[in-house]
Amino acid sequence: MTKSHLLVDLDGTLLGLDIDRFLPVYLQQLAAFVGEAVRLPDFSPRLMAAVGAMLSSRSDGRTNEEAFYSTFRAGLAAETSDACDQAFLRFYHEIFPSLRQHTRPMPGARSFVAAARRAGYHLILATSPVFPRFVIEERLAWAGIAPSEFDGVTSFETCRFNKPDPKYYEEILLHLGIRPDMALMVGNDLRDDGAATLAGVAFAFIEGRYARRQNPAGSPIWRGSMPALAHAVEGGDAPFAD
Repeated sequence: MTKSHLLVDLDGTLLGLDIDRFLPVYLQQLAAFVGEAVRLPDFSPRLMAAVGAMLSSRSDGRTNEEAFYSTFRAGLAAETSDACDQAFLRFYHEIFPSLRQHTRPMPGARSFVAAARRAGYHLILATSPVFPRFVIEERLAWAGIAPSEFDGVTSFETCRFNKPDPKYYEEILLHLGIRPDMALMVGNDLRDDGAATLAGVAFAFIEGRYARRQNPAGSPIWRGSMPALAHAVEGGDAPFAD
């Protein structure tokens, strides 16, 4: 079956970003900025509890956004909750863009996306849905890629599951109305992105500086660099047709 949809990871795949180094810096700056703005004594533990609730396996149908905010806001007065919401938005608009310094363009990423568009593939930005969509689009801009290049984006406003849960991929397939054999997941993480294979989706593994090989969830049908992947798309080579 010829693949018609490419599910593409962001961090470490399209954007050069070491997630293990980026996340502590991000969370530290978020806690410092919002905690100072709202003067909430238990802000940091409340934030981490909300993140944990968002990442937990759930069967209640809540989106990541709903799980995060219901936990974070528990027991807060309405005015305090509103103040936190405003502080979060200020952080993402005023402070978050400075974190770009911890990233770098991924060689071949823009060529890959352009080649895939020319070849007629439907592109879905299948990034971990733990950020608001506008924040994901900010990080995509750091990669030098316009959000309009993608036909869909997974974000915390709409997703109910997270990598490496196979249900994350099943939800994408259900939304697109396609069979697993019509899609290919492209990513740099053998666990999180490789979990697509547990939902029946083939997996192409991006090797290189940002490759993550711990606890593989499935075997890739293709391995190589991002420039090599762009070349494969252009030529219609495996794994894009079978």
